[in-house]
Amino acid sequence: MVTLESTSTKYPGIVRKAYQAFFSPQQYEVKSVDCEIVERGNNYRIPFDDGELAVTTWGDSGPAVLLMHGWGGARAQMTGFVDPLLAAGYRVVAYDQPAHGQSDGKMTNVLEISATMDLITKQEGDFEVIIAHSFGTLITSHALANRNFPSPSKLIYFGAFNRLLDALPRFQILASLPDEVIEDMRAMVHENFGQDTLEAITNEGMTPRINIPALMFHDTKDNVTPVEDSRAVAQVWKAARLIETEGLGHRAALQSETIHKQVVDFLKS
Repeated sequence: MVTLESTSTKYPGIVRKAYQAFFSPQQYEVKSVDCEIVERGNNYRIPFDDGELAVTTWGDSGPAVLLMHGWGGARAQMTGFVDPLLAAGYRVVAYDQPAHGQSDGKMTNVLEISATMDLITKQEGDFEVIIAHSFGTLITSHALANRNFPSPSKLIYFGAFNRLLDALPRFQILASLPDEVIEDMRAMVHENFGQDTLEAITNEGMTPRINIPALMFHDTKDNVTPVEDSRAVAQVWKAARLIETEGLGHRAALQSETIHKQVVDFLKS
C-alpha cells in the first residue's frame, strides 16, 4: 500500500501525480511464447492486502526455485528458466508482484512486495533457490536481511539494483521533471515512509548479511540498471561471484540458453 499524503509544496498537483507515477509500475507486454509457458503451468491466485496475487507453478517434485521479476516486469518475463530448471530436476514457482502483471493493485513498493514473499512460501513451502532480476534482487535481499525470510541454498541475481532511491534521479530523467519536483517528492517519501526507511534499502548494505552462495550476472551495456550497481554489490558481498556479459542489455540474459546452462551448472555445483 502506498499513501499519497503530501507535504507542503509549491507544485502540489505535479508532485502528487509524479509521486503516484513513481510507485506505479508500467505493465509488461507478455510475449506469446511466454504466455504459452505460463498457460501450461498450474495457475492460481492467493489473497494479499490489496487483492489477489497471480501465481504459477511448474513440476510436481524436486527442490523448489522461486523466480522474482523486476519493477515493471511479470512472471511471464522469467519463463525462459522454466524448462532448463525442470530438466535439471527442480520445481519452479513464479508470481506477479502487487500492481504487476495479472496481480491486483495500481501502486506498490519494496516493503509491500517483500512481505508478499511470505505468502508464497506459506503456500509453496521453502525455496532451495531464488532467481531474481533487477528490482527483484533488492526485494529478495530485503526479505532475507530484514524479514527473516527462509534462506535458500543459493541465489542468482540478474542486473542487480543497488540503491533504492537511486530510482528517483533516473525517474526524473525519464519524466523530464525539474529538480524542485524531485526534492518535493523525496520529502513526500520521507513523510510517508519515515526519514531513513527507504534510504537504508541498498543491496550493498544488505547482502553482506546474506551468507548464501550467489551468482550475479550484469551486462556492461545495461541501459536500465548500470553495471556499476552490481560491481558495488559484488565488492562487499563475499559470498557472490559476478559475471559481466556483453550485448545482452537489461533483459536478454533471462532468455539466453548460454546463461541458463551457467545457472544450472552453478546450482548443481
